[in-house]
Amino acid sequence: MATGNAFRRPNQATWHGMRKQLLSGVALSVVLGATAHAQSTDSTTGANTAPAATSSKGVESVIVTAQRRTQNLQDVPVSIQVLSGAALKKLNIENFDDLLAQLPNVTAAGTGPGQENVYVRGLSLGSGGSQESGVIGSFPNVAAYLDDQSAQVPGRNLDIYAVDLQQVEVLEGPQGTLFGSGAEAGVLRYITNKPNLSTYGGNADLGGALTEHGAPSGNVDVTVNIPIVKDKLAVRLTGYDDVRGGYIDNIPGTFARQSTDIGIHYAGYTNNVPGPANAQNSVNNFKSAKNDINPVRY
Repeated sequence: MATGNAFRRPNQATWHGMRKQLLSGVALSVVLGATAHAQSTDSTTGANTAPAATSSKGVESVIVTAQRRTQNLQDVPVSIQVLSGAALKKLNIENFDDLLAQLPNVTAAGTGPGQENVYVRGLSLGSGGSQESGVIGSFPNVAAYLDDQSAQVPGRNLDIYAVDLQQVEVLEGPQGTLFGSGAEAGVLRYITNKPNLSTYGGNADLGGALTEHGAPSGNVDVTVNIPIVKDKLAVRLTGYDDVRGGYIDNIPGTFARQSTDIGIHYAGYTNNVPGPANAQNSVNNFKSAKNDINPVRY
């Protein structure tokens, strides 16, 4: 149990020490204030001028066309993800898979490049993944646009090579009012750089890479802008070639049927009768055997 002494009043010596500390703090504040005032006064007379504080840079404006007109991103009441052309280059984005890695709410699944269903916030109709799904499959609910042209097809995604793009926009949530049917879950928009009507210009990119125990890779893209009639007509041309070397080797080999094998009459054997390996009942890959058999070219 606490006693009354625990809250006793400080004695005279204690009050005197506290008073000295308080007065010292006030004096220090006065000195600092006087120094700051002196610097301010000197700055007006030009003597011992202190460097002026630089103003902090504000948030950079991001221009989007989510509502079919040019607007500041902060003025658009829509959830949007935007990757500018500069960001696409900095992140070395070249194809759809590279793009997905930078869009946290966008995923895709399907049967291969160009044959995938796009999901925004996990929403998509999906499909059976058959070859004919691009013709008779369910209509997608994530729209794909190249500039203002719709490019949505059942069971397909717009896997374009990301060169000379102004930006990529992803509009999340229902967008059917502005982008029509197939946009219930969102819209993926590729926006290209437009021709400059008054100035010649262009750029070129060149790259290369080496893969251990694989073939080399290289890429080049060139963009040229040519005004034909100043301020009225211009042409912008873009070309690219990207070869990614393979790294899988198809090693020569021979396969022979055995008496324990289940008959596979459609496998292309010259003779389906089991027996020892010979020219009549064995197959080989000699014509297709080579190294680095899986290159990719855009």
